[in-house]
Amino acid sequence: MKGKIVTYIIITTIIVICLFFANRLLESSKDSKENQNNLIRNNLTEEEMQQEDMTENNIIGTLEIPKINLKANISEGIDLETIALNIGHFSNSSVWDGNIALAAHNRGSEVEHYFENINQLEKGDLIIYKSEMGERRYKVDSILEIDNTDWSVTENTEENKITLITCVTNKPELRLCIQGIQVQE
Repeated sequence: MKGKIVTYIIITTIIVICLFFANRLLESSKDSKENQNNLIRNNLTEEEMQQEDMTENNIIGTLEIPKINLKANISEGIDLETIALNIGHFSNSSVWDGNIALAAHNRGSEVEHYFENINQLEKGDLIIYKSEMGERRYKVDSILEIDNTDWSVTENTEENKITLITCVTNKPELRLCIQGIQVQE
């Protein structure tokens, strides 16, 4: 009986020691991997780091609207998860030539509400779109409310334009749609 207890204690001790060292090895491996990533990032230029961050977060560009002090990233898709963090891009629209259609929240407590002030835009206001293909400037030329099922405004066009869509406060059946046409610099 005594021999079985001693054997049990020895085996248990060996298992505990093995688990302890295995855990230490895993932690060391994680630290090493993190240090490697930090070394790689430290050797990247600021532009390369921004590009890496954009790729990791599915960022396809940025939107700036000086009048309302907006500067935000644009991600592919308009699902709730995407537009909770960034401005969303309608995948059926263009990312460069034609109609670039974007959506974002205008209010909410647990989401970014980048389009909260687009209702202040007026015809002629400037919208700046940047992507890896370059920068384009647009002037607002259309402000209207559309039915929440009318997505024809997201369809591609021959003319270079940008379309911004958000909800209309207290009117769930409507969307605010602001469109701008490209201007030559």
